[in-house]
Amino acid sequence: MSADLLLTLTPAEQQDLNLIRESGQFDAEFYLATNQDIAGSGYEPLVHYVKYGFREGRRPNRNFHPALYVTQHPDAAAENRNPFIHFLQAHGGCHVAHHGLLTRFRLEDLSLGVRTLEQLPFFEPADYHDLNRDVTSSTTDLAEHALLYGVPEGRRIFKALRVSETLGTLCIGTDPDEAAHTAPDGPVPDSIGIFYNSGGNVFIHEIAADLQRTLTDAGLNCALLDENTDPELRPELCIFVAPHEFFHIGRGQVWATGSIIQDAIMFNTEQPQTLWFERGIPFLLMSAGVIDICHQMARSFRQAGMPAIHFTPNIDGTRSYLQKADMDHPMVRVLPPACRKQPDPLTPFTRRQLDVSFFGGSSPHREKFFARNAGFLAQYRNYFYYRKFTTPIDSSPRDRLLSRLATHVAGHSRIALNIHRDEYGFFEWHRIVKGAMANGSVVVSEPCLPHPVFQPNVHFLEETGRHIPNLIEWLLHTPDGKTRAEEIRTAALNLIGTPAHNRARCAQIRGFISYVWSTPEA
Repeated sequence: MSADLLLTLTPAEQQDLNLIRESGQFDAEFYLATNQDIAGSGYEPLVHYVKYGFREGRRPNRNFHPALYVTQHPDAAAENRNPFIHFLQAHGGCHVAHHGLLTRFRLEDLSLGVRTLEQLPFFEPADYHDLNRDVTSSTTDLAEHALLYGVPEGRRIFKALRVSETLGTLCIGTDPDEAAHTAPDGPVPDSIGIFYNSGGNVFIHEIAADLQRTLTDAGLNCALLDENTDPELRPELCIFVAPHEFFHIGRGQVWATGSIIQDAIMFNTEQPQTLWFERGIPFLLMSAGVIDICHQMARSFRQAGMPAIHFTPNIDGTRSYLQKADMDHPMVRVLPPACRKQPDPLTPFTRRQLDVSFFGGSSPHREKFFARNAGFLAQYRNYFYYRKFTTPIDSSPRDRLLSRLATHVAGHSRIALNIHRDEYGFFEWHRIVKGAMANGSVVVSEPCLPHPVFQPNVHFLEETGRHIPNLIEWLLHTPDGKTRAEEIRTAALNLIGTPAHNRARCAQIRGFISYVWSTPEA
């Protein structure tokens, strides 16, 4: 019967059949599973689709939705032609055939994003279905739905357990070497823009400024810009810091187009277990490359086939301490008089005025830690900035001095606590290194993901939350503890201030930019 039907194909239908077969995008198994009326007919599925199926609105695979495609491409159904043929001829390398809710991107960009999401270690289609039971898994490409609908709709796309397992796996073993994504002597763009959102987190602005300074030190022509820049006048290469907030706040949304994203580098600062990270996923996956502040996250993007590198900007030798105008702020007035003076990072551990400091937003994990240890900590001279944030820590009068305040307080503190936001051991490296280590505090942290440069018990001290009070007590009250604290403090300061180390990092980031800039678009 199938052979007889094949003989009835017109020359145009035969040509369509050959094109579809060569594309490899017809899914015979899917076609039979979703069209039970022809499953036992003996028709070859592809022949049936070309002769009758497309006219009846049947789908050739999970990804192609003819009604959606025709809505977006009205000429695809002209003269009763097969819209799938139009798709293959117009978008040959794509397997995503509609834009979903991401209408400002090309199908080619979306296809790249879906393919990369499928390879990202954090993503598992079965997990996405478990999190979103209303999505029909038998007839829907789940990676496609996650990117085109899940993220814009605010759905969760990664399971907490999967994130935990993946982060653990990324701490061990080997993966594609990030050196393979550098071109040390390659060409670089004539102009680079480091973009941050002026309505976003003030600490992101700080990271962007440090990145701009590091790239300038690497000999690149680099400017610090925000979302108010005219996209038509953008530099040759754009690097967007914190895409999870840049493209979602205010005028940053006008930058969220395929033509901009595909040639840009994203600097990810967000932790993978958060909803904010998921909001940045489309921009990360469709970009030309990723810089990540977390070593393990950079590995995950490389495993997904993306150019990616771990990088923490160099620490500027000048410090941004409190200014005269800050002295009337309530959070400054509570400082002891001796701590209102400009600190000296070289002040030894035993001569510092504050015992313990902490800066961060409230979370259930932190709440348990501070509630459990309130009585113990109350014995010491502390400075804790701990509050619930409902909006970004922005540049408003309420928040704009927080970066200076954190740096200033660390310069007077013996110990700077790092208590994680949640159970994940994600260390906010740049913020902790710049705010605490570079100002002479000894960082005491809960166990965190390994770092290729800063080592526990060498540059900072690591202990479980339950035993951190014991460690604090040892450091503050015993001769051995004080000696150890001074060794840790000095080792961190020496590493941060090593010129050769900083020059190597400049060369590293320049090489990555050159690699991305000189690699042809896939």
